[in-house]
Parts: sequence; C-alpha cells; structure tokens
Amino acid sequence: MNGYRIIGFALAAALALAGCAAPFAVAPPPATAAQPQSAPPQCNGQHDRPKYAHIRVKLKTSAGAFCIPEFHGFGGTMDYPGVDRSVELVLRSSTKNIYDEPSLGYSGAPIFFLNLHFLAGTHFGMKLKSTGGLTGATIQAGDPYTAFGIVAVGHLVLRFPPCYAVATQGPYGGILPGLGQLFPDTTITGAGYGVIEIYPGMQVSQEC
Repeated sequence: MNGYRIIGFALAAALALAGCAAPFAVAPPPATAAQPQSAPPQCNGQHDRPKYAHIRVKLKTSAGAFCIPEFHGFGGTMDYPGVDRSVELVLRSSTKNIYDEPSLGYSGAPIFFLNLHFLAGTHFGMKLKSTGGLTGATIQAGDPYTAFGIVAVGHLVLRFPPCYAVATQGPYGGILPGLGQLFPDTTITGAGYGVIEIYPGMQVSQEC
C-alpha cells in the first residue's frame, strides 16, 4: 500500500509541474512580418534565355492586357487598346540592349527593355483600361519613370508618344501603371520590330 501511495504522490507532482510548464510549452512563436516575393510570376508559355525571356501573345480586337515576360525581377502586365485586326506579337524582356536599339530617352540609361515583334500590321483604338503594370524590385514606389517606344516597318519608323508614370507599391516592388498609353490611335503598317524602353525620372510632361 505504501508503494502505491508513493507512486500516486509522484504522479500528482509530475502532473502539477507539467501544468505549470504548459503555458510556456504551447506559447506561439513570435510573429514575423510576411516577406515579399522576390520576383513576379512568369507568364504562361514563357521561354527563358540567358539574355532575355520571351513569349508570343495575340492582340485582341477588344481592349485587353498581355503578360510581360518575367526577367531578372521585372514582369507584370501591360494594357493595350483594342486593335482593328487581331495580330500576334512576340515580346522579349531584357535588362540589356541586346538588339542595339537606339537610346530613346533624353538622359540616363534604361532599366528595362521590352522588345516588340509585330507579325502583321494593325491599328490600335483609343479605349484603354488601365490595370496592372510593369513591376519589379528595382522600381521604387513614389519615383517617376518615363517610357519611350519605337517600331520600324521596313524603312518606316514610328515613335510612340512618350509618357511618364509615378510608381506605386506592389507585392513584387514598384508598379508602373498606364504604360499602354503609348499605343492609342497608333497604326502599325506591317510586320515590324520595335522596343519600349523604361528610364528613371520624369523626362516628359505627358502622364501615362
């Protein structure tokens, strides 16, 4: 009988100690701030190369948006007005001037290049839905950036009207909205090549 009492007292003491320690044992770990994603997601059908990432999209007759191939932390989407003729467009993202494009900005160097290859000619309409934008950790929220663009069809060169945008904050870094304002009421006369270059700073007075 004494042995049972000793065991009973020992068990009761162990339970009491466990009860005292329980609040410390089950205390949740300290909360940590959610870390932002390092880069925006890749586009469906995107192909990566050492110097660029590319994708083929089809521009619709109604206003829409295409995915910007993710490359070195840049990505996102770009809106465009509807087109008179639905055409395919090859997009290539890069942080280097891989095709020896002309420097379109008035000062500084581009931080991002979006090369364009229109497989046929078309005309962009006027209506544009401004959602999304180019995003990346290099883009600083609150700072202005300027977009310049050009397309060459044979010997005919078309310059898009440049515009600037002030970056907002997003989950992958700053976001440049409204860059599709380069396109409205623009005619691509045939299969052509071009580029959109993004420069730091407000280099024009027209807002995107």
